Amino acid sequence: AKHSRSDVPPPSLGRMAPRSAEERAEISAAETAGRQVLIAIEAWPAFVPACVAPLRAEKGSDASAVLLLQCPTKVASTLAMVCYNNSKAASTAERFKPLLPRLSFVARDALRVQMTGADWANQDEIGELLAAAQADESRRSSSTPLPAERKQLVVVAVELSGGQVQAYGCLLRGMDGPDAERGPWQYCLDSGRQWSHSQPTGFTWTGSLRPGRVSTKRIAPPLLPFKNVPDYASSPTGDPQFESRHEFQISAPCLNAKEAAKVRAVSRLGREILDAAHRVVRPGVTTDEIDRVVHDATIEAGAYPAPLNYRTFPKSVCTSVNEVVCHGIPDDRELLDGDIVNVDVTAILDGYYGDMNETFVVGNNVAQETKDLVKCSHDSLMKAIEECKPGARYRDLGDIISAHVKKCGFQVDRTYCGHGIGETFHQAPSIPHYAGNKAKGVMKAGHCFTIEPMINMGSWRDKLWPDGWTAVTTDGKPSAQFEHMLLITETGVEVFYYYFYNFYTNNHNYSGFHRCYYYCSLLLLVLLLLVLLLLVLLL
Repeated sequence: AKHSRSDVPPPSLGRMAPRSAEERAEISAAETAGRQVLIAIEAWPAFVPACVAPLRAEKGSDASAVLLLQCPTKVASTLAMVCYNNSKAASTAERFKPLLPRLSFVARDALRVQMTGADWANQDEIGELLAAAQADESRRSSSTPLPAERKQLVVVAVELSGGQVQAYGCLLRGMDGPDAERGPWQYCLDSGRQWSHSQPTGFTWTGSLRPGRVSTKRIAPPLLPFKNVPDYASSPTGDPQFESRHEFQISAPCLNAKEAAKVRAVSRLGREILDAAHRVVRPGVTTDEIDRVVHDATIEAGAYPAPLNYRTFPKSVCTSVNEVVCHGIPDDRELLDGDIVNVDVTAILDGYYGDMNETFVVGNNVAQETKDLVKCSHDSLMKAIEECKPGARYRDLGDIISAHVKKCGFQVDRTYCGHGIGETFHQAPSIPHYAGNKAKGVMKAGHCFTIEPMINMGSWRDKLWPDGWTAVTTDGKPSAQFEHMLLITETGVEVFYYYFYNFYTNNHNYSGFHRCYYYCSLLLLVLLLLVLLLLVLLL
């Protein structure tokens, strides 16, 4: 994985170019390991204040000292993997614990002496970073300093078998200060078209949640199958022109057997991706980490994460926490014990979209009323699904959902609705979730669409954050949502990959559901045999 920072020059091969294929392979492995460590460090904006600052205080190091990691290639590769992808860690900070004992602080002048006195490659790169760090301090005025806890020069020195060292570095500048360059973490504005180094001001926040810093877009590899990559993927405006001009915006298509099989396949993949995201939901995990899991799982399957750059949405999944109704942007905020988070996954596979979401409880201290809200959201969706069949009116689904939600004491959000899906992300029909709506049309065999009611604990009204995407409740109270894709059949409806969900323990109860089904079936079979035996005896 190449380092993504534009201010880092390409690596040199040292004082002497390698003379053999083995040497070139070793240098390539060292570069991969070293830069992966740096990528893992840059991917967590709290690395310096949470890990480096306490270590610096413990060792009594000067704030200008360079943070140095010097180790063999295999060690660097292992540390990168642990820091970046340790799903067993209880928090982001815990993932970085194995790295801390190997870190040391070195004065800048001492590092220069160490580089020149030993066989270090990439000296020019490290020298430029040292000069940049020193120049940065000297040109900053006292009125706009970069806080010490948010700046750090990091150097990863990977030792080769012949005694040479391949060195790579990055300057963690943070997002503070007016002259900071475009970095990996900033605040999103204007639907992802603008970015800021500081949190938006002049906006009336409705609840306790605030936007966090957003990392740069994760890039889809260029070798994905062409039909899995939408036209908006590389568009500066993110405009889905194929979707906007498609005839399915006016009339809902009826899928044939081949098309239904493709939708079924992408829905199964979406289910697997959503389950992968669910496995990392716990206190201490950032929503950006959820985005990474979703992005990687989608790409590994040869699919494309549909939200990425859709109308310039900057991430690969929507994560909506607490009072966020929908379209939350993953950022550096860590989930807290007592939160709820909706994860909305959409993948493109073989030219078809698969869209689903669920709301998960975080930790063991979620308020009972919030759990009831989550369950009500799920149950209202299932009651609507029960009425889906050929000839049913789309407008009636809102009445069914609203009736159940009203009994629970909550309200249905009226801004956002379900939608047709297939060859495009959003198409006809539109499916409002509130009572008394004027949706047109009836269900026909082959219609494919989503139902995704957003249920608010308080008012149904919502408003947008300055990022142009995040919709929140106007009273700051929680909102919950579930979404399934449905295919109308000749005899009823096919629900794509629904699993029983335990709202009070944050677990998909696959085995519990099937175990209950098994024992009930067994009991019915025993009763049937007893009845038959009784009839034989009587006769």
